[in-house]
Amino acid sequence: MGYFEGLTNASFKKDQTGSTVFYPWGVLGKGRILEDPAVEARLRNFVSRFHKISLPVTIGVGAIVGWSWSLILVPLFSAWFYFGSKALISDSSYSDQKMTLKEGYANSAAGHSKLTLWLLFLCSVVFVMAGVLISIFAKSVSETAMGVSVTIFFGACGIAAGYILKVKQGK
Repeated sequence: MGYFEGLTNASFKKDQTGSTVFYPWGVLGKGRILEDPAVEARLRNFVSRFHKISLPVTIGVGAIVGWSWSLILVPLFSAWFYFGSKALISDSSYSDQKMTLKEGYANSAAGHSKLTLWLLFLCSVVFVMAGVLISIFAKSVSETAMGVSVTIFFGACGIAAGYILKVKQGK
């Protein structure tokens, strides 16, 4: 169980018949029924590889060159994900079932270890505190905006990690 396995699991669920359904856009889109286990394996591999490349590259570019440059990568990585997953699921039929946020978090919990979730939660708390401090000691509007943005983003990350941890511990 690793971090990227947990991210990958969040896009998949089993339906009432036991078939795996892939939700490329999570709760925001329709799912595709994966009848062939080989297609599911290739798709899981693609989604995992997508996360393993897109997240570190986006964060690295943001940290080294600047966060505005990371925003340029979002449409590029989104196009890669769209066309890459579409090629794998083009023969799969649509599911009538929607994925709920709760199901996505539960699937993610199954792929994350408790240690990983605790680390994500604690790091989020540290970044929230840093964001608050940045906001308090800001000397300009842009610094205040940065502090507020950090607080909101990592606050949301902390809530998500905490909820997934709660789901994981409830099992």
